[in-house]
Amino acid sequence: MINKINNTNNNNNAEKAVLFLRVSSKGQEDNYSLDAQEKLATKYAQEHNLKIIKIWKVAESAWGKKERKNFMEMLEYVKKHIDIKHILFDILDRMTRNDMDKIKIKDLIHFHDKTIHFTRTNKIYNKNTSPDDEFMLDIETAVAKKMSNDISRKTKMGLDEKAAEGYYPANAPIGYKNAKDNEGKNIIIVDNERAPFIKELFEKIATGSYSIEMMVSELHRAGLRSKKDGGSVVKSSLYRILQNPFYYGVFRWKGKIYKGKHINLISEELWLKANEALKKSSRPHISKHNFAFTNLLICDTCGCTILGEIQKGRYIYYRCSHTKNKHKIKEYIPENDLANKFGNIIKAISIPKNVGDMIKEGIELIAKNKDAITENRVSVLKKNLIKSKIDLKKLYESEFNDLNITETKKQFYKDKENELLSNITASEEELNKIGNSKDVVLNKNEEIIELLTNLNKLYEICDNYEKAKIIKFILELSKLSKNNEIIPTYRKPFNYFCNINSAINNNSNDNNNKFVEKRNDIGVKTDVVLNHFSIDNSMTFFKSSNICLTGE
Repeated sequence: MINKINNTNNNNNAEKAVLFLRVSSKGQEDNYSLDAQEKLATKYAQEHNLKIIKIWKVAESAWGKKERKNFMEMLEYVKKHIDIKHILFDILDRMTRNDMDKIKIKDLIHFHDKTIHFTRTNKIYNKNTSPDDEFMLDIETAVAKKMSNDISRKTKMGLDEKAAEGYYPANAPIGYKNAKDNEGKNIIIVDNERAPFIKELFEKIATGSYSIEMMVSELHRAGLRSKKDGGSVVKSSLYRILQNPFYYGVFRWKGKIYKGKHINLISEELWLKANEALKKSSRPHISKHNFAFTNLLICDTCGCTILGEIQKGRYIYYRCSHTKNKHKIKEYIPENDLANKFGNIIKAISIPKNVGDMIKEGIELIAKNKDAITENRVSVLKKNLIKSKIDLKKLYESEFNDLNITETKKQFYKDKENELLSNITASEEELNKIGNSKDVVLNKNEEIIELLTNLNKLYEICDNYEKAKIIKFILELSKLSKNNEIIPTYRKPFNYFCNINSAINNNSNDNNNKFVEKRNDIGVKTDVVLNHFSIDNSMTFFKSSNICLTGE
């Protein structure tokens, strides 16, 4: 920070001076702040007939970037203005703690005829300073440098000890924030506002259906903002997040891995899966052309990526990239043929509307059967909740009326209080979950069934790029056999529906009772599958594309 001073000294004969102030720690700011240094320097200037025309204020270490910039700016300023003869510092270690700065200051003294003032110690150095005093300046600089090195070494040792104890000794990564525990110790806690965005990033990248570019816009649309400028969190930041093991509970410090005491946002399994998907998505492509089905398949023989290329100037074909040289290059497959092969996979999981209706009826039947069980559970939870609250009230009354509380009793009351509060919280959370889960699950199931009954028609009317979006939604990275046949790997729950059509058709001649039994059976199986499938992220992706679901 730079301030201009016009009337520090009203004496027109006063010589011009500049003032450079610095603090390098919170303790210095509290005990000898920039304002305190400025007040002392102003008084010093008046007493020595000096007029301060410019002030630099820096709250940073002598080795900090901001201080270096301001210090160099001050040096150049006084060199350009030969009428400025005086430079004021608070004390020597506010001027320099390193040999490089000392040399620059001596250059000002001997080659630019400047005078250095230390306002707190009332010392002055110029070209007329005696060799003995200049020698003392060198000694004081060396002492200041030694103090700085000692502080730095002790700080680093403290940080290393903190890391060994499991506490990350640096700023919290995005999704967390720095805080203090009850003992005043620096810790890292979850940032509840931003942590959900980080979880979503890992989950979506792990599917292999999202690129970093997609996630930049996806997270911005969801509400994640950069703290620096309020804009989108950029690609490089998302890469650093995805590659940081801090999120599954460990951290790197000086080349070592430590088990952290912070709460992990994700599992190590999810972290590994996301990073594996990240590696695959960042592999270089042979062609710069944006082919629709590139990176959807790998070669079943060698594991290399299936890439597209243009032949005869306008025809698009796909083949193994052949980067491992494990086999002869396979025959090329035209893009339309590949699209048709993907279409057959879509047909295998698409279900007729009457079958979809039957599945929904089956799920609804199961839901009705579950209602009685749910009501009993709700009744038990409410009774437990009331009892725990009554017991907690009695506990507080007993503690209040106890006139002879020992340390043992205190601990007993505390443990019992924690137990009852935990029971109350658990009961309330489960009651809330039961109250909301039924409609949510049914709505999600209907979304999936609606999608599957229209999926085949939807695929047929899309262009190849939209077809590729559907494939990414349905399949994980699949394989292309040596005969150019697709070996699909379905995402859940689409693997379940692969053979459901044939299973139902085989029972199409059942009588009505068997039909109800079969419908009920399908409902059970489907409900189990869909209850374990997170449709939210997938449907959000699907609906965010240009694809629209079309009904009958």
